[in-house]
Order: sequence, then C-alpha cells, then structure tokens
Amino acid sequence: MKSNPQILNQKYQEALALYNKGEYLKAEGILRQLVQRAPRFVDAVHLLGVVYYLLNRHTEAESLVRKAIVIKPTSECYFNLGLIYRELNKDAEAETAFLNAIKLDPRHAKAANNLGNIELGKKNYVKAEHYYDVAIASAPKYALAYKNLGLVLRDTNQEEKAKQILQKAIQFDPNLAESYSILAGMHEKDGEFQSAIDMFKKIGNYCSAQRAARRGAIWDGLEELDKAALQSLTDSREYNFFEPWSLLNIPGLTPIQHRDIGHMFAQFKLKSALQRTPVPLAPTLPADNVLRIGYLSSDFYNHATMHLLSGILEKHNTDNFFIRLYSYSPHKNDTYTERLAALNIEIIDLSNMSDSAAAKTIAQDNLHLLVDLKGFTQNTRLEIATLRPAPVIVSWLGYPGSLGEPRLADYIIGDPVVTPVEHAEHFSETLALMPHCYQPNDDRKKIAPRPSRADQNLPEEAFVFCSFNQIMKYTPETFALWCKLLHNVPNSVLWLLSSSSVPMDNLRAEAVKNGIDPQRLIFANSLPLEQHLGRLQLADLALDTYPVGSHTTASDALWAGVPLVTRLGSLFASRVAASLLTAVGLPELVTETNEDYYQLALSLANDLARIQQLKDKLAASKTTSPLFNTEQFTRDLERLYRAIWQQHCEENAERNPIVLQSE
Repeated sequence: MKSNPQILNQKYQEALALYNKGEYLKAEGILRQLVQRAPRFVDAVHLLGVVYYLLNRHTEAESLVRKAIVIKPTSECYFNLGLIYRELNKDAEAETAFLNAIKLDPRHAKAANNLGNIELGKKNYVKAEHYYDVAIASAPKYALAYKNLGLVLRDTNQEEKAKQILQKAIQFDPNLAESYSILAGMHEKDGEFQSAIDMFKKIGNYCSAQRAARRGAIWDGLEELDKAALQSLTDSREYNFFEPWSLLNIPGLTPIQHRDIGHMFAQFKLKSALQRTPVPLAPTLPADNVLRIGYLSSDFYNHATMHLLSGILEKHNTDNFFIRLYSYSPHKNDTYTERLAALNIEIIDLSNMSDSAAAKTIAQDNLHLLVDLKGFTQNTRLEIATLRPAPVIVSWLGYPGSLGEPRLADYIIGDPVVTPVEHAEHFSETLALMPHCYQPNDDRKKIAPRPSRADQNLPEEAFVFCSFNQIMKYTPETFALWCKLLHNVPNSVLWLLSSSSVPMDNLRAEAVKNGIDPQRLIFANSLPLEQHLGRLQLADLALDTYPVGSHTTASDALWAGVPLVTRLGSLFASRVAASLLTAVGLPELVTETNEDYYQLALSLANDLARIQQLKDKLAASKTTSPLFNTEQFTRDLERLYRAIWQQHCEENAERNPIVLQSE
C-alpha cells in the first residue's frame, strides 16, 4: 500500500464499510496496515482503536485512541476513550474522558448518559438524574437516556414520574426491551399482574412473566409460560431481566439446571465485576486464637433473615471470633436493630458506597471468612463478593441453592437433608454441612398470647389447615390437593396469608373450580412476628408448598407448636421443611409424592388425638431439640467456620465437602 492520500482514503473507506457491516476482523487488517503506513492518519488510528474495543482488546484500544487524541482531540475520541476505560474498570479515567467530550461538544448526549451511568453505579442518584436530564436536553428522543432516568426515578421512589419517563423511552425506541421490563416490573409491584404479564410477554421475557403470573395466582396458561421461560434461557440473552430465584417455582426444574442458570445469569449480569481484578487483601492474620468473620447483607432489621439470625449474633463467642456486620440495609429502627445495637459488634454501613469501595472497606478488615447472607435474593449486591474482599467467601441462609459461579462463593452451608453429600454436583460451591440443620433459630423469639378463633374469623369447631407462604409459591397442583383435603374433611377451612385483591380473588375462583365454597378460604392480614406466632397456635395442621417449600414460615409454625406436612424434592428449596422436621424429631411428616402428602394430611386431619400428640412433642422440643438450641447451633457453626478455614489453609488440598459431626 502506497502513501498516496487518495489510496489511503480509499482503503480507509473500505475498512469503514467493513466496520459498519460488523466485519471487525477484516476491518482490523486493513486499518492496521493503514496506521503502519500513515501513523498520523487520525481517522484510521481512531477507528482501529474502536475496532479493538469491539474485539475486547481493550488495552490496545486505549493506546490507539489516546494516540488519536494527541494527534487531534475530538469529542468522539474522548467519548470512545471513556467507553474503553469503562471496560477496563477505570471509572475515574472514564469520567474525565466523558467530561472532556462534553467540553468539546456540550450537546454530546451519549457522553452525558455514560456519566449518569457512572454516578448510578456509585449510588449518586441526584448526579445520575442530572446527567440523564442533560442527555435528554441534548437529544430529546434519546430512548436509552429516558430508560436510565426511569430507572433512577423508580429507585428513588418517584414511581409515577418513572412510569411516564419509561413510556417515553418506549415511544422513542419500541425495541428497547429493558424499558418494557422495568415498566412491567413496576406494574407487577403495584398488583397490576395481567398488565405486567402482557408487557413481559411482548418482549419475550417469559421468566418474569411466569413470576408475575404466580404472584397474581393467574394460572391459566402458566404451564406454557413455564415451558417458554426455560426454553428462552437457552435461546436468548434473557439473563438481564430476571433473577434465578424466580425460576425455582417452575415444576420440573432440576438442581443442575438451576446451578447452570445461576452461572449464566452471573456471567451476564455481573460481567463487568467478574472481569475486574479482585481487590487487594491485607496480609492474613493468624487464626490460631481469633477467627475473623464478616456477615454481608441488606437485611439487618425486622426481616426474615434477622428473625433467624439474631440469636446467633448474640451468642457468638467474641473471645475466639471477631464478628463484624457489613450492611447495605435500609435505615430502620425496630426491635431487631435495637438488639444489634446492644451487641459488641460493629456494623459497617456500605449503603452509600460503590461496590468497589465497599469491597475495599471489607478487605481492610483482614477477614478470614466473609459470609454472604443474600445470594440471588432481592436487593442483593453480589458485585461486592465478586471482588473477593476476603480469602474465603461462604454462601448461607438467604438463597436456597447454588449461585453457579465459583467466584461468588467458595462454600455453601447446608446439612445432611438439604444438601446431602451425594448432591455435591448440584453446587458450584463446596458443601459445608451442619450436623443437624442449616437453619438457625432464635430461642428468644416471643409468642404473643393465643387470640380467640373468633378474633381471627376462624370457625370455632373447624379443623384449620394453614399455609402462610407467599402466594407465588402456590401451584395449581398443590392448591388442588388442598381443595381435595377440604372436600374430604367437611368441617375444615384453609387459612392463608392475605395479599392484594387480584390473587385472593383468583384463589377463590380456583376453589370454586375445584368444587369448594370460597368462604372456606380465610385470609389473614400480615402481623408483627410476635402476634403472628400467637395466632398460629389456632391452626391444627400446616401444609407445605412445592416445589419451593416453607423456610422461615416452617420454623415459625413449628415454634408455635403446629405440625407441618411437607413433600421432599430434589432442589435445596424443596428440602428445607424436611430438614427442619428431621431436626425437630418429626421425620414421619416428610413425604415424597403428592399422593403420600395428601394421604398423610388427610389421616392427620381425621385423627385429632394424633394431632395433639404432635403438638405436645413440638412443645417439648423447644428445650430438647437441636432445631431450637441456639447456643448449640452457634457453637456448631463456629466449629464449621474453623473447619472451613483449616481446609482453606491446607497446602494443595482439594476442597472436599465438610461434614460436621454432632458433639
């Protein structure tokens, strides 16, 4: 290739045409030759940098675009340099580059939008909103900026304004699927389930559509939604629009599928964090005397996690264990935050820190183990764990299953029932088994006095079945079994947790389809835990859901003295109640098929003497069962932490399942 300007420009146009067609490797070959021949041909240098960026060769891309800026600084060069820095996880440098782009072109909407994204990542919502407004002012039909602004408004509780902005995003770009997904999620949150389903289906987001259908107890067409959801995971980049926990309710989902879904979700949703270098760790302190443990969560307040965990935190041996809590919880004052405040345990507030700053803060504390209490549950910030702020990360309590991505957790705490050793392949994490049950219980949990049945709108002489699980855990098959029980136990009612009008009306209609008077469904309002446990004592028999069973709901029932019938499945989430019943000494209430589940519940409903025997046994278990021995659970948990650390420290040791024996 000669250095004739006309020939150089002709070759550049040829490369540009290939670039525009997405043939980046072919374009790269031509541009590389151009740059060798004409090192100051700024358009070629810049375009080659962009091509390297698109080929994920980010270091080379940075070098070339910086060279182009030296030759001739333009807003577009600075903008593309900012994009490259974002991929290199150099947000400070990216911010400078985008600001330089705006200096040269004050109406550079894309640069302003990306500045908003940086501020959003730092939880600086006011600044993020400002930059999105700037982007929209510069480009009034810029759909992506409207979508991002809608996200900020939603997350700052400006919901009506968010809906209006998201509608504009859809108006200006009907193909921007995330706008539909965010708006549909808001409809779902507001109880507008059919609108949410329709909008999710419009963009092919069947994973979220089945979740909304379950929350609304809209079961017509649910089987088709389930099939489409599972199929979509192999056919599309669906992972940006759902959380793996929402798929647990789909019948037939295998543990291996669930593990692999978690892995794919993490690879997509946490792509940027997974590409970052882990934060540097301080030199590890000796663990001979004091093992340093951190707990990471957004639920350190009146939440199901704290209902279970409070007693453990109070009973930790702080002479031998350094305990610190890392919280991105909402700021609340309640009984549980007061209990935490009374402890000699420091709580580090991460809520206003970026994920990187949070990880660096944790890393400075020289932990041995960081225990993530969230997993893929709502409001999680798994990016923090992705940056590996401790030598060992343990997944426990919040998420009933594997995260699928090895970088997120090294171990998962289970027990011989929820995670038997023969299920090890179901998990990307190494199993660490407690001797009795993985779920802690707080033996200080108070139970209010038992109210009268009349106070709770329950018939005085009826046999009361109950299930205080979220409605999204119900399935048509399980609900049909409950209706069959009502049919064959004539003087009986089914006591459920109330929800919005749509799912309750749908359940009443479903009862009619099954030949049951809807008056026999009695819905109870949410109450504070102490009062809820008091009223639970009015129930005769608790009925578990399937395939996602009761977790805290089950231990609440057992603590209140109500026997529970469950069905064992293959998923972690299908085995929790079985673990609780085994630990409390009632393994005979665990079944393995729908028919056995139904027959056991029916036989118990027709044997009040047996029900009373079970209640008596549960009453005695409060002082005799390992399930409710908070002190012993804490000592076992501490032994398990030491066993995990010991295995970590063994040179060239494989991470084998750890099975803790009872003492």
